[in-house]
Amino acid sequence: AQPFLYEEDCTSTVEISVSCSGLPKMDLFSKSDPFVTLFIREGNSYRKLGSTEVKDNTHDPKFDKVFELAYHFEEEQILKFVVEDYDRIGKNDYIGSTHVRLGELASSGEPMVYDLKDKGKHRGIITLYAEEGGSNKAKVTFYTRCTKLDKKDFFGKSDPYFEIRKIREGNRPVLVYKSAVLKSNLNPVFDPFSIGMSALCSGDFNTPLQFDVFDWNMSGKVDLIGSFRTSFSEISPEHGNINSFPLIHPEIKRKKGNKYKNSGTFTFSRIILTPIHTFVEYLKGGLQIQLIIAVDFTGSNGNPADPRSLHHIGVQDNEYLEAIKSVGHILVPYDSDQQIPCFGFGAKLPPAYDHALHCFPLNGNADPEVNGIQGIIDAYKYTLSSCRLSGPTLFSEILSYSKAVAESQKQDYAYTILLIITDGVINDMRQSSDLIVESSTLPLSIVIVGVGGADFTDMNTLDADDIPLVHSRTLKQMKNDIVQFVPLREVKENSSHFNLAKEVLAEVPGQVTKYMSDYKIEPRAPVARTFNAPEIASIEDVRAFAQTPPNLQSGYTSPYPGQSNQNPLRASVTPQPRHFNPPGYPLQQPAQVQQHSKYNHPQGTQPPPQWGYQAPPPSSPYGYRAAHPYPGPPGGNPPYPTAPPH
Repeated sequence: AQPFLYEEDCTSTVEISVSCSGLPKMDLFSKSDPFVTLFIREGNSYRKLGSTEVKDNTHDPKFDKVFELAYHFEEEQILKFVVEDYDRIGKNDYIGSTHVRLGELASSGEPMVYDLKDKGKHRGIITLYAEEGGSNKAKVTFYTRCTKLDKKDFFGKSDPYFEIRKIREGNRPVLVYKSAVLKSNLNPVFDPFSIGMSALCSGDFNTPLQFDVFDWNMSGKVDLIGSFRTSFSEISPEHGNINSFPLIHPEIKRKKGNKYKNSGTFTFSRIILTPIHTFVEYLKGGLQIQLIIAVDFTGSNGNPADPRSLHHIGVQDNEYLEAIKSVGHILVPYDSDQQIPCFGFGAKLPPAYDHALHCFPLNGNADPEVNGIQGIIDAYKYTLSSCRLSGPTLFSEILSYSKAVAESQKQDYAYTILLIITDGVINDMRQSSDLIVESSTLPLSIVIVGVGGADFTDMNTLDADDIPLVHSRTLKQMKNDIVQFVPLREVKENSSHFNLAKEVLAEVPGQVTKYMSDYKIEPRAPVARTFNAPEIASIEDVRAFAQTPPNLQSGYTSPYPGQSNQNPLRASVTPQPRHFNPPGYPLQQPAQVQQHSKYNHPQGTQPPPQWGYQAPPPSSPYGYRAAHPYPGPPGGNPPYPTAPPH
């Protein structure tokens, strides 16, 4: 049996220091008396978190109070800082405010400076600096053994293992560790194991810890050998240094009374407490998060013209777009240049439509990178409009590409996250499983979002939460759990407060720090960081935009035919050129991709130069028209290029 280790709580506590400068004079006979109030956005409203003290008679206050709050990498946490002038008699005077993403503060190695504004007017400067708080940045390694355990099996010795539980308020036990079973052994020496102090005792050395030793049975029924309670303060070498405890079985003790001594002894042979580094420390040191997106274009998704299709685009986003936007909105700002490699698999491409490809760039270019969230959306819609859904469903080629990327970036202080969006069963399970095992030693996390209601048994197998994957040839077990699978529709139906990004990205900080710890990679010195996120819109703007029909949400010119619609709340980001293709892994390209120009293109528009593909006329024998609520190119053609039937 595999040992169980309670997953470390990777939430970091962030402490934000605040100062202001150049505040306007609000009082007639003296300088202002400013203070700052912090709010956090929750849905369409703000919740107050607290206020600083008032600084009397100054336009350049440095506040003593520090705001402390939990940072969640997988969530977009929008903060609002409001500066007011305190009035002892009447109403406080509003000076100005600013909106900030907590992720931007937490990942920056330097103080961040923002304008304070009131109705668009400059009202001074606010400077924010975030430092990681808390005292739980340590892990403990235990070396343990037992002696003279009770014999619990009639025909043999006991098969012992032990469990550790921390006791929370209300005497509520929480399992934090379960050892492997050692067969037929009354004096077992268990394998050493490490666990974070946050997971073990929530950082409180005095938290009660319960140790239970059991006898394993093949029938599934276990027998208690004995238990004891202690705390880390009692057993740590720097504190109590008590290293041996009698194992007590309450029922046997009750029956035997004073004749009962114990059912064995549990001994801590060695305890090592070592500091650990946090996800925030790596972010502050300039860790680059590289997102790769792969989209399933196999025929099982259904004809996109059919409203029942998983790829159908109507008034509402389909599940593919929902996943792209939700996950991309969190991850893309951590990528310094905003260039996101995007791929499709399981489709036949123009002009020949002769065979299915399983790792083709969504933008039709030799360089698969697109700029930001809107670039991903445009490339997805462009491919959807011009490809032919096919099959089979193969993950191995996109997994090979991502593995090569992660290998090429091992020395670059970077971490890669592959997002695969798919509708179900895969046809290369063995190859995909082997590639995941091989990739489990690399700086790579794989997030799989299942759309639709198909059978996701294969995805749950790849997730490997219960049974680790084993390589089919080498028989090596995966080193780290790098896969997270979320069935989108099922989780949405079972949760009243569903947040896809939170569901699929919650494990990433732990996976990053585990990789760094395994390879003894220290955080670098804090650096200034560019956090490329769109400008934060006010709640009023968000509400207004949500009520606007998609075809009127203008303000952006797409590089693809027939697409000119971007969320106007997003700020444009200038991409920086770079060559992304990892060595030794060429991208798939159709043989005719560069030169083909079979069809006449509408006057006044140009086809995408990468594929040289132009839409066939409405009389095309293919007979398929994509249904999209967007204006098409001039000349009377369909809204999107026509594609063959599926």
